[in-house]
Amino acid sequence: MRSVKLISLFSSLLLLTGCWDQTQLNETKLVRAAGFDYLKNGKIINSASIPQSVNTDTGTGQVNNQIFHAVGNTARQSRIKLDRKVSEKVDASKNLVVILGEEAARKDIYHILDVFYRDPKSALNARIAVAKGNASDVLSARFEETETSIGVGTYLSESIRSAEDAAIVPVENIQTVCPIMFDPGQDFALPYLVPEKNAVSVNGIAVFHGNKMVGTINGAQGVLFTLLTGKQKNRSMSLTRKISNKHKDRILNYVSIKVKRNKRTFNVNVSPDDKISAHITLNMSVVITEYPGDNLTSKKKINKIEHDLTKSLTKEANNVLKKLQDMNSDAFGVGRKLIAFHNPTWKKLNWNKEYPNIDYTASVKVKVIGHGIIE
Repeated sequence: MRSVKLISLFSSLLLLTGCWDQTQLNETKLVRAAGFDYLKNGKIINSASIPQSVNTDTGTGQVNNQIFHAVGNTARQSRIKLDRKVSEKVDASKNLVVILGEEAARKDIYHILDVFYRDPKSALNARIAVAKGNASDVLSARFEETETSIGVGTYLSESIRSAEDAAIVPVENIQTVCPIMFDPGQDFALPYLVPEKNAVSVNGIAVFHGNKMVGTINGAQGVLFTLLTGKQKNRSMSLTRKISNKHKDRILNYVSIKVKRNKRTFNVNVSPDDKISAHITLNMSVVITEYPGDNLTSKKKINKIEHDLTKSLTKEANNVLKKLQDMNSDAFGVGRKLIAFHNPTWKKLNWNKEYPNIDYTASVKVKVIGHGIIE
């Protein structure tokens, strides 16, 4: 009986499969940042940052950022050629960020991102951004912060994360943009990186229509764009705005605020004759963090600041909406609401032609709930 059990046990062991797809870390090179650009001949150049730890005389670790480049007819072919240039197997499962050169972003970015979506080991939570100029230039730059303890991938990813926390850019990654690219009623936006001498600046937002970049929203308007999305309503967002022209000293005409709460209302209406209108309302509760102009002891002064901020931010919000319409980017999803709540009207529309001409407005209401400890 015992021999029968042993035979059965060994027979079962023969049917067990091993870890056929395991990857040994000491046999791989981990990509931490990837970049894609188009060459003039239409081919794709894939750039990859692969950090290598180097021991120093002091015993502290230092990161040597190795940058590899490979050219192919497709993103997959360039990845295969990249693998041949590295001594070990290239592994992108721990990738932190994907950078698209601006020219590549202005073409169909799905042609590049397809390689990530088809690979089960892809890091779909990797951040994605657009670089002014070439992505290869961003990855190859020598940033001051990457010389010691962090690599290029970590530096770029953390720079974008910091901008997300400050609500300068929307929070997106490879996975979140995928369904939007195929949504006829919704567009998206990505962080826009500008390389500087020894750093990279998250200088605004790259705006998309469909799968192609169509323009940018730069500077402080990026914060207002993020507010208008309504997605980051619980994050503290800082703004500095001009509310007066009467003071000779320029600094006295400005006020700085931190948005503590932000409630967005987004309504899309269709009239009986199929005229479409959309309106976004923002109710913002803010704390004054800087006001060199005067003390804030009187309710009248507070009301004046609320009025001036409301007027200034409402004007700016409408400028953002106008820019989006001019670029034909439905980044806030007017079309998505039409599909959901006014589907008969949607089916009759050519949205690409209709969207730039709809009545699209915004209003902002500012309420000051604090102004610091100075009376």
